[in-house]
Amino acid sequence: MKAVLNLAIAGLMWALPTAQAILFAPVAEAAQWTRVTENSVKDRFFVDTSAIQRKGDIVWYWEYREFPEPNNAFLEAKVDQPLHGAVIRWSADCGAKSQRLRKVNAYTKNRKLIQKFDYGETGMMIRPRAGSSAHTVMDYVCNTGQKR
Repeated sequence: MKAVLNLAIAGLMWALPTAQAILFAPVAEAAQWTRVTENSVKDRFFVDTSAIQRKGDIVWYWEYREFPEPNNAFLEAKVDQPLHGAVIRWSADCGAKSQRLRKVNAYTKNRKLIQKFDYGETGMMIRPRAGSSAHTVMDYVCNTGQKR
């Protein structure tokens, strides 16, 4: 019986190549991207609400920024492709209203990875200006993460 089942699965893999990805994909928690804001140039800001982590006033979170026009100036380093999206890891001090850049994954318009940047403890520390998109996102995360 096991041999028949193996043959059936092998036949399915041959007939439907995408079935292999579905049947043998690792189990992982899916990100829950929630749109938080959009700025005047139509950049959109999302937060993965399933990955917000809080310890006291410190909140760790993932943000996705989508740029309708290439925005290579967003990165400190030069990349050889137009930047249309970035998945960013931040730690925020909700009491001090400041945040530290931890990681950036840069993407093309088709969401192909361009490059990963890992800043760790040496990432830029900023205090977003009130009313800015970055401030709106940080406030959202600080208020969303309070009950976690």
